Amino acid sequence: MTDQKSLQVDQVIKMLEGIPFFKTFSTYEKKRIAGNSSCIVKVGSGKKIIQDGTSDTSFFILIKGEVVVEKKGAAIVGMSSGEFFGEMAFLTGEKRNTDVIAQEACVLIKVDHDLLTRLSAEIREKIKDQIIKKLVERLNKTTERLRVRM
Repeated sequence: MTDQKSLQVDQVIKMLEGIPFFKTFSTYEKKRIAGNSSCIVKVGSGKKIIQDGTSDTSFFILIKGEVVVEKKGAAIVGMSSGEFFGEMAFLTGEKRNTDVIAQEACVLIKVDHDLLTRLSAEIREKIKDQIIKKLVERLNKTTERLRVRM
């Protein structure tokens, strides 16, 4: 995974415009995030973004491309632009329990605690709100699948 310094702030903001995660963010707030070039990363196809068993506590917002989440080499779920992953280690500090692999060239925002300290309280709250919203959606889907099996 490498920092993508060649992407201009305007290019990143344009990508963010189509991502539901950032729907409630103002243009100014998107500029604040996009302006942190250290958090914008580009990953080539086939590269591992997250490795099972590691202690990294960042999470990633996929703004361009597709990834697959795997456990012991078996695909669990695919994700495309607008999704995020790695939030459990971010929230709990526990080791990663899956691999996440780029299926094509990807552009991501790497969110860590250092980045959050550089952002305003309003932006941090919006990021947290989006995490909570998605976790509730995932929990509801899991509950529904279990209900169907019964």
